[in-house]
Amino acid sequence: MSAILGLHLLQFAELSRRLVPICYRMLCDYLYNLSEIFSKFYSNPECKVIGSDKETSRLLLCEATAVDMRKCFNLLGITPIYKI
Repeated sequence: MSAILGLHLLQFAELSRRLVPICYRMLCDYLYNLSEIFSKFYSNPECKVIGSDKETSRLLLCEATAVDMRKCFNLLGITPIYKI
């Protein structure tokens, strides 16, 4: 699950290079898929983040996801909500 999330995060660099004229649909698709993949990653009992022997790398994946999501929201003109 960590590998899938990491690979999806790498797609943002490629996507941002192709967004010369911003293609909002591609950006929304990327953001939607990222949120689905992250949700599956974080809720998977086998991918425990806090207290795991892989805690540091998994926290870095969480932070990278948050950074990418903030960039996407910014490009879309959406102010992200940090707490619900």
